[in-house]
Amino acid sequence: MDFRLNSEQQLLRDKVSEFCKRVIEPKWIEVDDKGEIDREIIEKMAEVGLMGMTISSEYGGQDGSFLEAALAAEQLAYHGPALSIAVMYLLQCSWPYIIQRYGSEEAKQEVLPRVAAGEAAVGIASTEAHGGSDVSSVQVRAEKRGDGKWLISGEKSMVSLPSVIERMPWGGGWFLIARSGDPGLKHRTITDFLLLMKRNGVLTKGISYKPWTEFARRGLDTSVLTFQNVEVDDVYRVGEVNGGFKIAMEGFNLARTMIGAVCVGCAEWLMERAVEWVRTRKVFGKPIAAYQGVSFKIAEFASALEAAKLLSYKAAWTADRYYRDGVGTLGDVAKLGAMAKLRCASLAVDLGEEVMKIYGGASYFKETPIFRAWLAAFSYVVGAEGAENILKLIVAREVIGREFIE
Repeated sequence: MDFRLNSEQQLLRDKVSEFCKRVIEPKWIEVDDKGEIDREIIEKMAEVGLMGMTISSEYGGQDGSFLEAALAAEQLAYHGPALSIAVMYLLQCSWPYIIQRYGSEEAKQEVLPRVAAGEAAVGIASTEAHGGSDVSSVQVRAEKRGDGKWLISGEKSMVSLPSVIERMPWGGGWFLIARSGDPGLKHRTITDFLLLMKRNGVLTKGISYKPWTEFARRGLDTSVLTFQNVEVDDVYRVGEVNGGFKIAMEGFNLARTMIGAVCVGCAEWLMERAVEWVRTRKVFGKPIAAYQGVSFKIAEFASALEAAKLLSYKAAWTADRYYRDGVGTLGDVAKLGAMAKLRCASLAVDLGEEVMKIYGGASYFKETPIFRAWLAAFSYVVGAEGAENILKLIVAREVIGREFIE
């Protein structure tokens, strides 16, 4: 077993790191304070292929593997640990790939090249106020008319990207999970759509949004989305009618895999801040690294970080084995993706809290940016892309067996 990256993977990681040092690192705090990702950053990411990393070259993308995408995600998070830019990137790695896999050829030809070019963005519209993790109980309605068009009505409560999409020159939208039949049939009446908020520079009628005020990861807005009889052509349906639940789960599997890599990058940045501080901060005449109460904590977290990184890479490798090589099962991808998000996000949050304690009072001011990374990672512990207990349920089902767990 060889744990080294091959030459192409190493080159990719180095190139992304170099790009991030030039473009992301000088701007990440400004993005967080401003609450907006500059168009220039997105354009430069597109120029180097980051906006179309996992999209096929047939649609203007890079044909990148999920392991390569994870390596890039790790670097984006390390150099921009408030995570807005890295999260926007991971959304473009996961949901456009699912659209590429299950969408109509017409929709793919229209939208995916724009995503790869940085002219459009695609996110996920799943969460509703009555229960975020219970995807099978979504209430946003999709009703098919006699002319073949669909009418979308209802509300999603926590959706990323609306203001980003509104500023995009072409536009974009969301992978939308909707109810297309009897709610009592739960997951058997779920249909997915590519719902475009803005298309060819024109906003879609019937879509409105109201931003939440977030305490962290502020460069990427999250909003309540309202749909009032939004017309959607059947060409933008993703997958079969009433067959959308399993497709949506595939998207979450891939997004969680990328989240693991993002949280590893965030944790690596936090670890470096901790090491720098304990080497230079002196108390009672010697660096605080000399005290075992401090250095042993660093050792524990360094060990946990190495394990988390390996888990993150294995999750991405498992996705590649399934989607590129046809080896393994969707259950393998789901299990490893859930494990990666569960362990890597918790590590980043726990490490962030410990680094705050190591810094002491110096950490409790905006001038010391540790809090930005700590709270950004916290979004993935409290539930974004799956709450902790849902992730544990996924892992338990795969390890113990679905027949034993409802």
